[in-house]
Amino acid sequence: MRKLLLKGMLFLALNAALSVVVLHLHASTLTTVPWETDSVLMAMPSSAHTDLIFLGTSRTYLLSRFREHHEMVEKTLGRNVFNMALPQGGGITPARFYLETFWEQGNTTDRIVYFLDPFVLYSPGANENHKFVYFEPFRIAFLAKLVRNHYPYRRIITYVRSKFSAAWLFRKPRPLIHHIAALSESEYTEERIALRLDSLYPDGLPEDVFATYTTAFEHIIALCEKHDTPLTVIVPPTLLGPEPGHDAMIAWLRKLEEKRGIAVRDWVNAMPDRTKFYNLDHMNLGGIETFMDGWVRPMLDEADGGQARSGSES
Repeated sequence: MRKLLLKGMLFLALNAALSVVVLHLHASTLTTVPWETDSVLMAMPSSAHTDLIFLGTSRTYLLSRFREHHEMVEKTLGRNVFNMALPQGGGITPARFYLETFWEQGNTTDRIVYFLDPFVLYSPGANENHKFVYFEPFRIAFLAKLVRNHYPYRRIITYVRSKFSAAWLFRKPRPLIHHIAALSESEYTEERIALRLDSLYPDGLPEDVFATYTTAFEHIIALCEKHDTPLTVIVPPTLLGPEPGHDAMIAWLRKLEEKRGIAVRDWVNAMPDRTKFYNLDHMNLGGIETFMDGWVRPMLDEADGGQARSGSES
């Protein structure tokens, strides 16, 4: 009986090892540019330097998910960028996982820029229940990170199981068409704004959730301090106006700015022109160029000692 049990365990171990090898070989054939995939890990370099790291939600993700957007951002800023933002409301928790992995892979950066949207501080869905586990290739180190951090068991199982699906094994590069259209006047109404805000805050403003994710964000600050890398937090512009969680978030950020030395820029109302957006809270190509050129690049130049850069160095 004992011998049979040992043989069974050996069989399972060999199959597990073989599965890991197959998944690793498969992942090596997948795309590694951000405008063809939602995966951060597949595009993440190793032992490389990048000028800027971007973190955030879909409002930041779109800065690189379209090739035209990414190239324009780098050209306008005069800096190369690795964008680790996520679609579908990517929150603080996955952002920390990616940032840890970035440094664990021997990479360096001049600055972390976190485009922080208030709703992620009030939403478990953006954090513990996010779908990023579907996007990422199977990696033992990343699996171990999820387990060590007590990420929800169901999400960990999904991370592993999804890699044995036909959708994963036969996935192809998925480039998207960039946005040049502008939000129409008929779509820019108080009713639509209210509906959008309701979708971002389905549970209202629970203080315990806010406390959980503000604490999680301070782990990101600690990571930046550990790696001697400055952190800038930007509240990006939308047509929604200040969100329900905006004032509490800004008050908290101002305290961190004073105590921890991070830089905070509240630009939520910076661009009220609807022609710069393709919907209520996502900029189109023209809006991104205006925002990068008029707000982000001058801020970065000032932070770098007043030295303006022209043209990407990537």
